[in-house]
Amino acid sequence: MRKDRLLKEWEHDPYFEGKKFPEGVFCPDCGAVYINGRWTWPSGEAKAVTEQHLCPACRRIRDDYPAGELILSGDYFLEHREEILNLVQNIVEEEKERSPLKRMMKVEERKDGLRLTFTDDHLARRIGEALYRAHKGELDFNYSEGDRFIRVLWRRNM
Repeated sequence: MRKDRLLKEWEHDPYFEGKKFPEGVFCPDCGAVYINGRWTWPSGEAKAVTEQHLCPACRRIRDDYPAGELILSGDYFLEHREEILNLVQNIVEEEKERSPLKRMMKVEERKDGLRLTFTDDHLARRIGEALYRAHKGELDFNYSEGDRFIRVLWRRNM
């Protein structure tokens, strides 16, 4: 294989830093700390803060640039809205507890349902799959080519 050519990156994520920060970098917006090569929530063993830098999730929120969106629609959704949103919120809280980079950004009302945006594409997919397992309906995944973004569509009519 030739090594003298430039290979195009298949998946582009503008929020991937491509570098490691020094131990103890602190996100001033959410309070996450960079420890052992990853962003995590501070614990009792947190090291001294060396510098401040926005984590990728806070940068996405600031720039309003989601990595995933979930669109909920249909008569069934409108009738079971509270139950479905509780399921979504439980999954978001569970994932956020594990990683500060997996968060919900916005909940936008639409005439036929809701649009939820997320800082992580895997979180949007996980919620869509959980909705399908719990409530059936129609589930569709649309990936953006060349960009790290997923649009999850969940719909159920009575």
